[in-house]
Amino acid sequence: MEVSFEIHWPYLALALAMLWFPRQWMRLGKWRPKRRKERETMEKFATDGAVDPEDKSVRLARELKSPRNYLDFFRALVGGVSLWEFSFTFGGEDRAIFFGLKIGITLIAVLIQLIRWRERITFFAPIFFFAGLSIGMGNYFSGAMAFLLMCAINPVIPTPRLFISAFALLLLPFNVFLGAGLQLAVINSLLVLLGPLLSLLAKRPMVIFTRKRNLMW
Repeated sequence: MEVSFEIHWPYLALALAMLWFPRQWMRLGKWRPKRRKERETMEKFATDGAVDPEDKSVRLARELKSPRNYLDFFRALVGGVSLWEFSFTFGGEDRAIFFGLKIGITLIAVLIQLIRWRERITFFAPIFFFAGLSIGMGNYFSGAMAFLLMCAINPVIPTPRLFISAFALLLLPFNVFLGAGLQLAVINSLLVLLGPLLSLLAKRPMVIFTRKRNLMW
């Protein structure tokens, strides 16, 4: 009897390792993040003295200097391609099951990257992870173009939450018109929008954590 589906375990294992690895575990020599006061770990802008994370725009010039952001981007890209392109072979009646499984795995990955607990729940803005994931799970060109356009208009975006929301909305037309398909385009945008929605429901801002010069990242 011919098998209508196949699980490619090496690719699936690679996808899980890349996507489910918490960003905070990248701290050198530490598997658990050091507990610090939330106000000491949130972005601080010496130039404007802002203290409210909702008033802080994404400083791409600074973020592009962080090695962890590049690691976030490439692991999400590799994990997304491994999961969505190579982990499963299926057809017919199995399509809905395995398509749902891929969505579930990606959803867990997004939640792992979003949610932090530092005395109380906080929401990290995984901008580079979302960029890599969106390129990896859909049409490569459309995800890249949407992210580049967001970088171009970033100066007028006041908060990380709005940056991610706008990126999710941009992904939809880019994915649809550049060949990713409507179904995958909607799923991609909804997964990226999950962070801003949870942030709004919890009445907590999305923040970008940064290292101090005398601390490990």
